[in-house]
Amino acid sequence: MKQTVGQVISTGLDKKMVSWDIRSSKSSHVRHMGAEVKTMSLSGRYISVAIGGSIETYDLRYMEGPASLTNSCFDVRIRSLCSVPYCRGYAAGSVDGTVALEISNPTTSEVTRYAFRCHPKSADGKKHLAAITDVQFNPSIFGAFVTGDNRGNLLAWDAQSKRRLFEFPQYPTGVASLAYNCNGQLLAVASSHTYQEAIETEVVSPQIFVCKVGDP
Repeated sequence: MKQTVGQVISTGLDKKMVSWDIRSSKSSHVRHMGAEVKTMSLSGRYISVAIGGSIETYDLRYMEGPASLTNSCFDVRIRSLCSVPYCRGYAAGSVDGTVALEISNPTTSEVTRYAFRCHPKSADGKKHLAAITDVQFNPSIFGAFVTGDNRGNLLAWDAQSKRRLFEFPQYPTGVASLAYNCNGQLLAVASSHTYQEAIETEVVSPQIFVCKVGDP
């Protein structure tokens, strides 16, 4: 939702992206995407959408025009997407545990762009594939972001140094969703089955945890 102009963006299985004016309850624009949009993220006047392994970015002022930016990030499907809240850029997580990141420095116009596999090793020292179920940027700390996966792992990262900051204790089920509060001091973690694997069963009820940033 774009609150400043009363605009809501929706996508569906009909392969359409629709812009709604909440003041009139009518659609103001319908865009045929040609494929199903798996996830989307809004930042300022730009909306980024994930289609397959690619990301398309549109300017909300010119929805009838072509994408202002198109990036092919993965050979596999994108599972999660988060726009940078304070500058142009995004982080996208794939179903195979890879994160692709692009972030611009607003003072130097320098663009940082890279991809990495972000899962910790298990107790036996082996790395396991797990889908990146959510990615969120801290709204107050430049370049700081967190990634969660369907195995219950949650990690904090620094985009500039390309380093892991710390790892949270593993959650009882998958990390289904993440959200910072407005000043980035609190992180809410929704832990539940994400139904990425056939072995998941409803043994543990869904839970919500609230963490203080810097205190995993």
